[in-house]
Amino acid sequence: MSALARETPRFSRGDLISFGVAAAASIGALGLEQLGASGAVVFVAAAVSVMALAYVLGEATEQAGTVSGPRVASLLNATFGNLPELIIVVLTVREGLIEVARASIIGSVIGNILLVLGASILIGGLRNGAMEFDRRAIGTNASMLVLAAVALGLPSLFDSLADTTRHEQKALSYGVAVIMVILYAAYLVHSLTQPAPPGHEGGGRWSARSALVTLAITAVVTGAMSELLVSAIEPTIEELGIGTVFVGMVVVPLVGNVPEHWAAVRIARGGNLDFAMSIAFNSGLQVALAGTAIAVAAGAILGHQVLIVFPPIELALLGTATIMTVILTAVGRANWLEGLQFLAIYVIAAIAFWYL
Repeated sequence: MSALARETPRFSRGDLISFGVAAAASIGALGLEQLGASGAVVFVAAAVSVMALAYVLGEATEQAGTVSGPRVASLLNATFGNLPELIIVVLTVREGLIEVARASIIGSVIGNILLVLGASILIGGLRNGAMEFDRRAIGTNASMLVLAAVALGLPSLFDSLADTTRHEQKALSYGVAVIMVILYAAYLVHSLTQPAPPGHEGGGRWSARSALVTLAITAVVTGAMSELLVSAIEPTIEELGIGTVFVGMVVVPLVGNVPEHWAAVRIARGGNLDFAMSIAFNSGLQVALAGTAIAVAAGAILGHQVLIVFPPIELALLGTATIMTVILTAVGRANWLEGLQFLAIYVIAAIAFWYL
């Protein structure tokens, strides 16, 4: 009887509401697509569905991570929290929307660093005042972000300065992708062997079985809704006149970053900035390193070549986010004004990409 009790899920009213919203949004998006609604309407409906599913994924991930502690939980949160974005990257490559796929990689990184981290510091600072964090642990994340920025930027610089052939560009992109996978694997090993950020909040309400089943079902539905979203991108661009860069840099990351937003901001508001920063960095680095490699591999497999070549404005924004992060981590202390500064840069960039 006690074993049964341990396996009994304790879903809250909020959990049931989130399940219902995700199910209703997914059914609504499918219904609109079957009824022949315009591409823009289907895109918005699918985006709402993916956001709702991403929230459920984030909650299920947090519940699953409670049995493993905060260190593994932050990695699980980043992995499953990024699942919608990674699926969308692969699907956009499959559809030949290479510019959207590449932009979504940079957009996700700066979204996690400038938007998620900025919001966490702002909300946490307003609630708790100036907050301290472990400079050594967060500094490792910052140095990995610098490496990621260099890895993404050097092939683009090489392409612009040298008279390269397509074969040379392809060879360099493949080589960088392999190195990124190795770096990310090393980063995971290092993260799992370091002391965990303390004070993991929440969790423990669901049984492990319930969390895993929810993760599996939600991941499958997320894949289906992401495919619907990607299929509506081109019609939406044509109908509304939105630029492909804005879709990739802003819309896709916003849709996929719901779990990181919710978890990181809530945890920072509770005073645990270390854990909130860990979630934002893990998510951004996963997309920068593993996401880029996945995009390159998907291009090779699906016949739509993806080169690691980004426009200067995207790399400039990534460089700005990296520099601000290094400055922040060097101090080991953050206040609400610094969070507002991060958010301000993100909003300025979003406005610029809207008109690009």
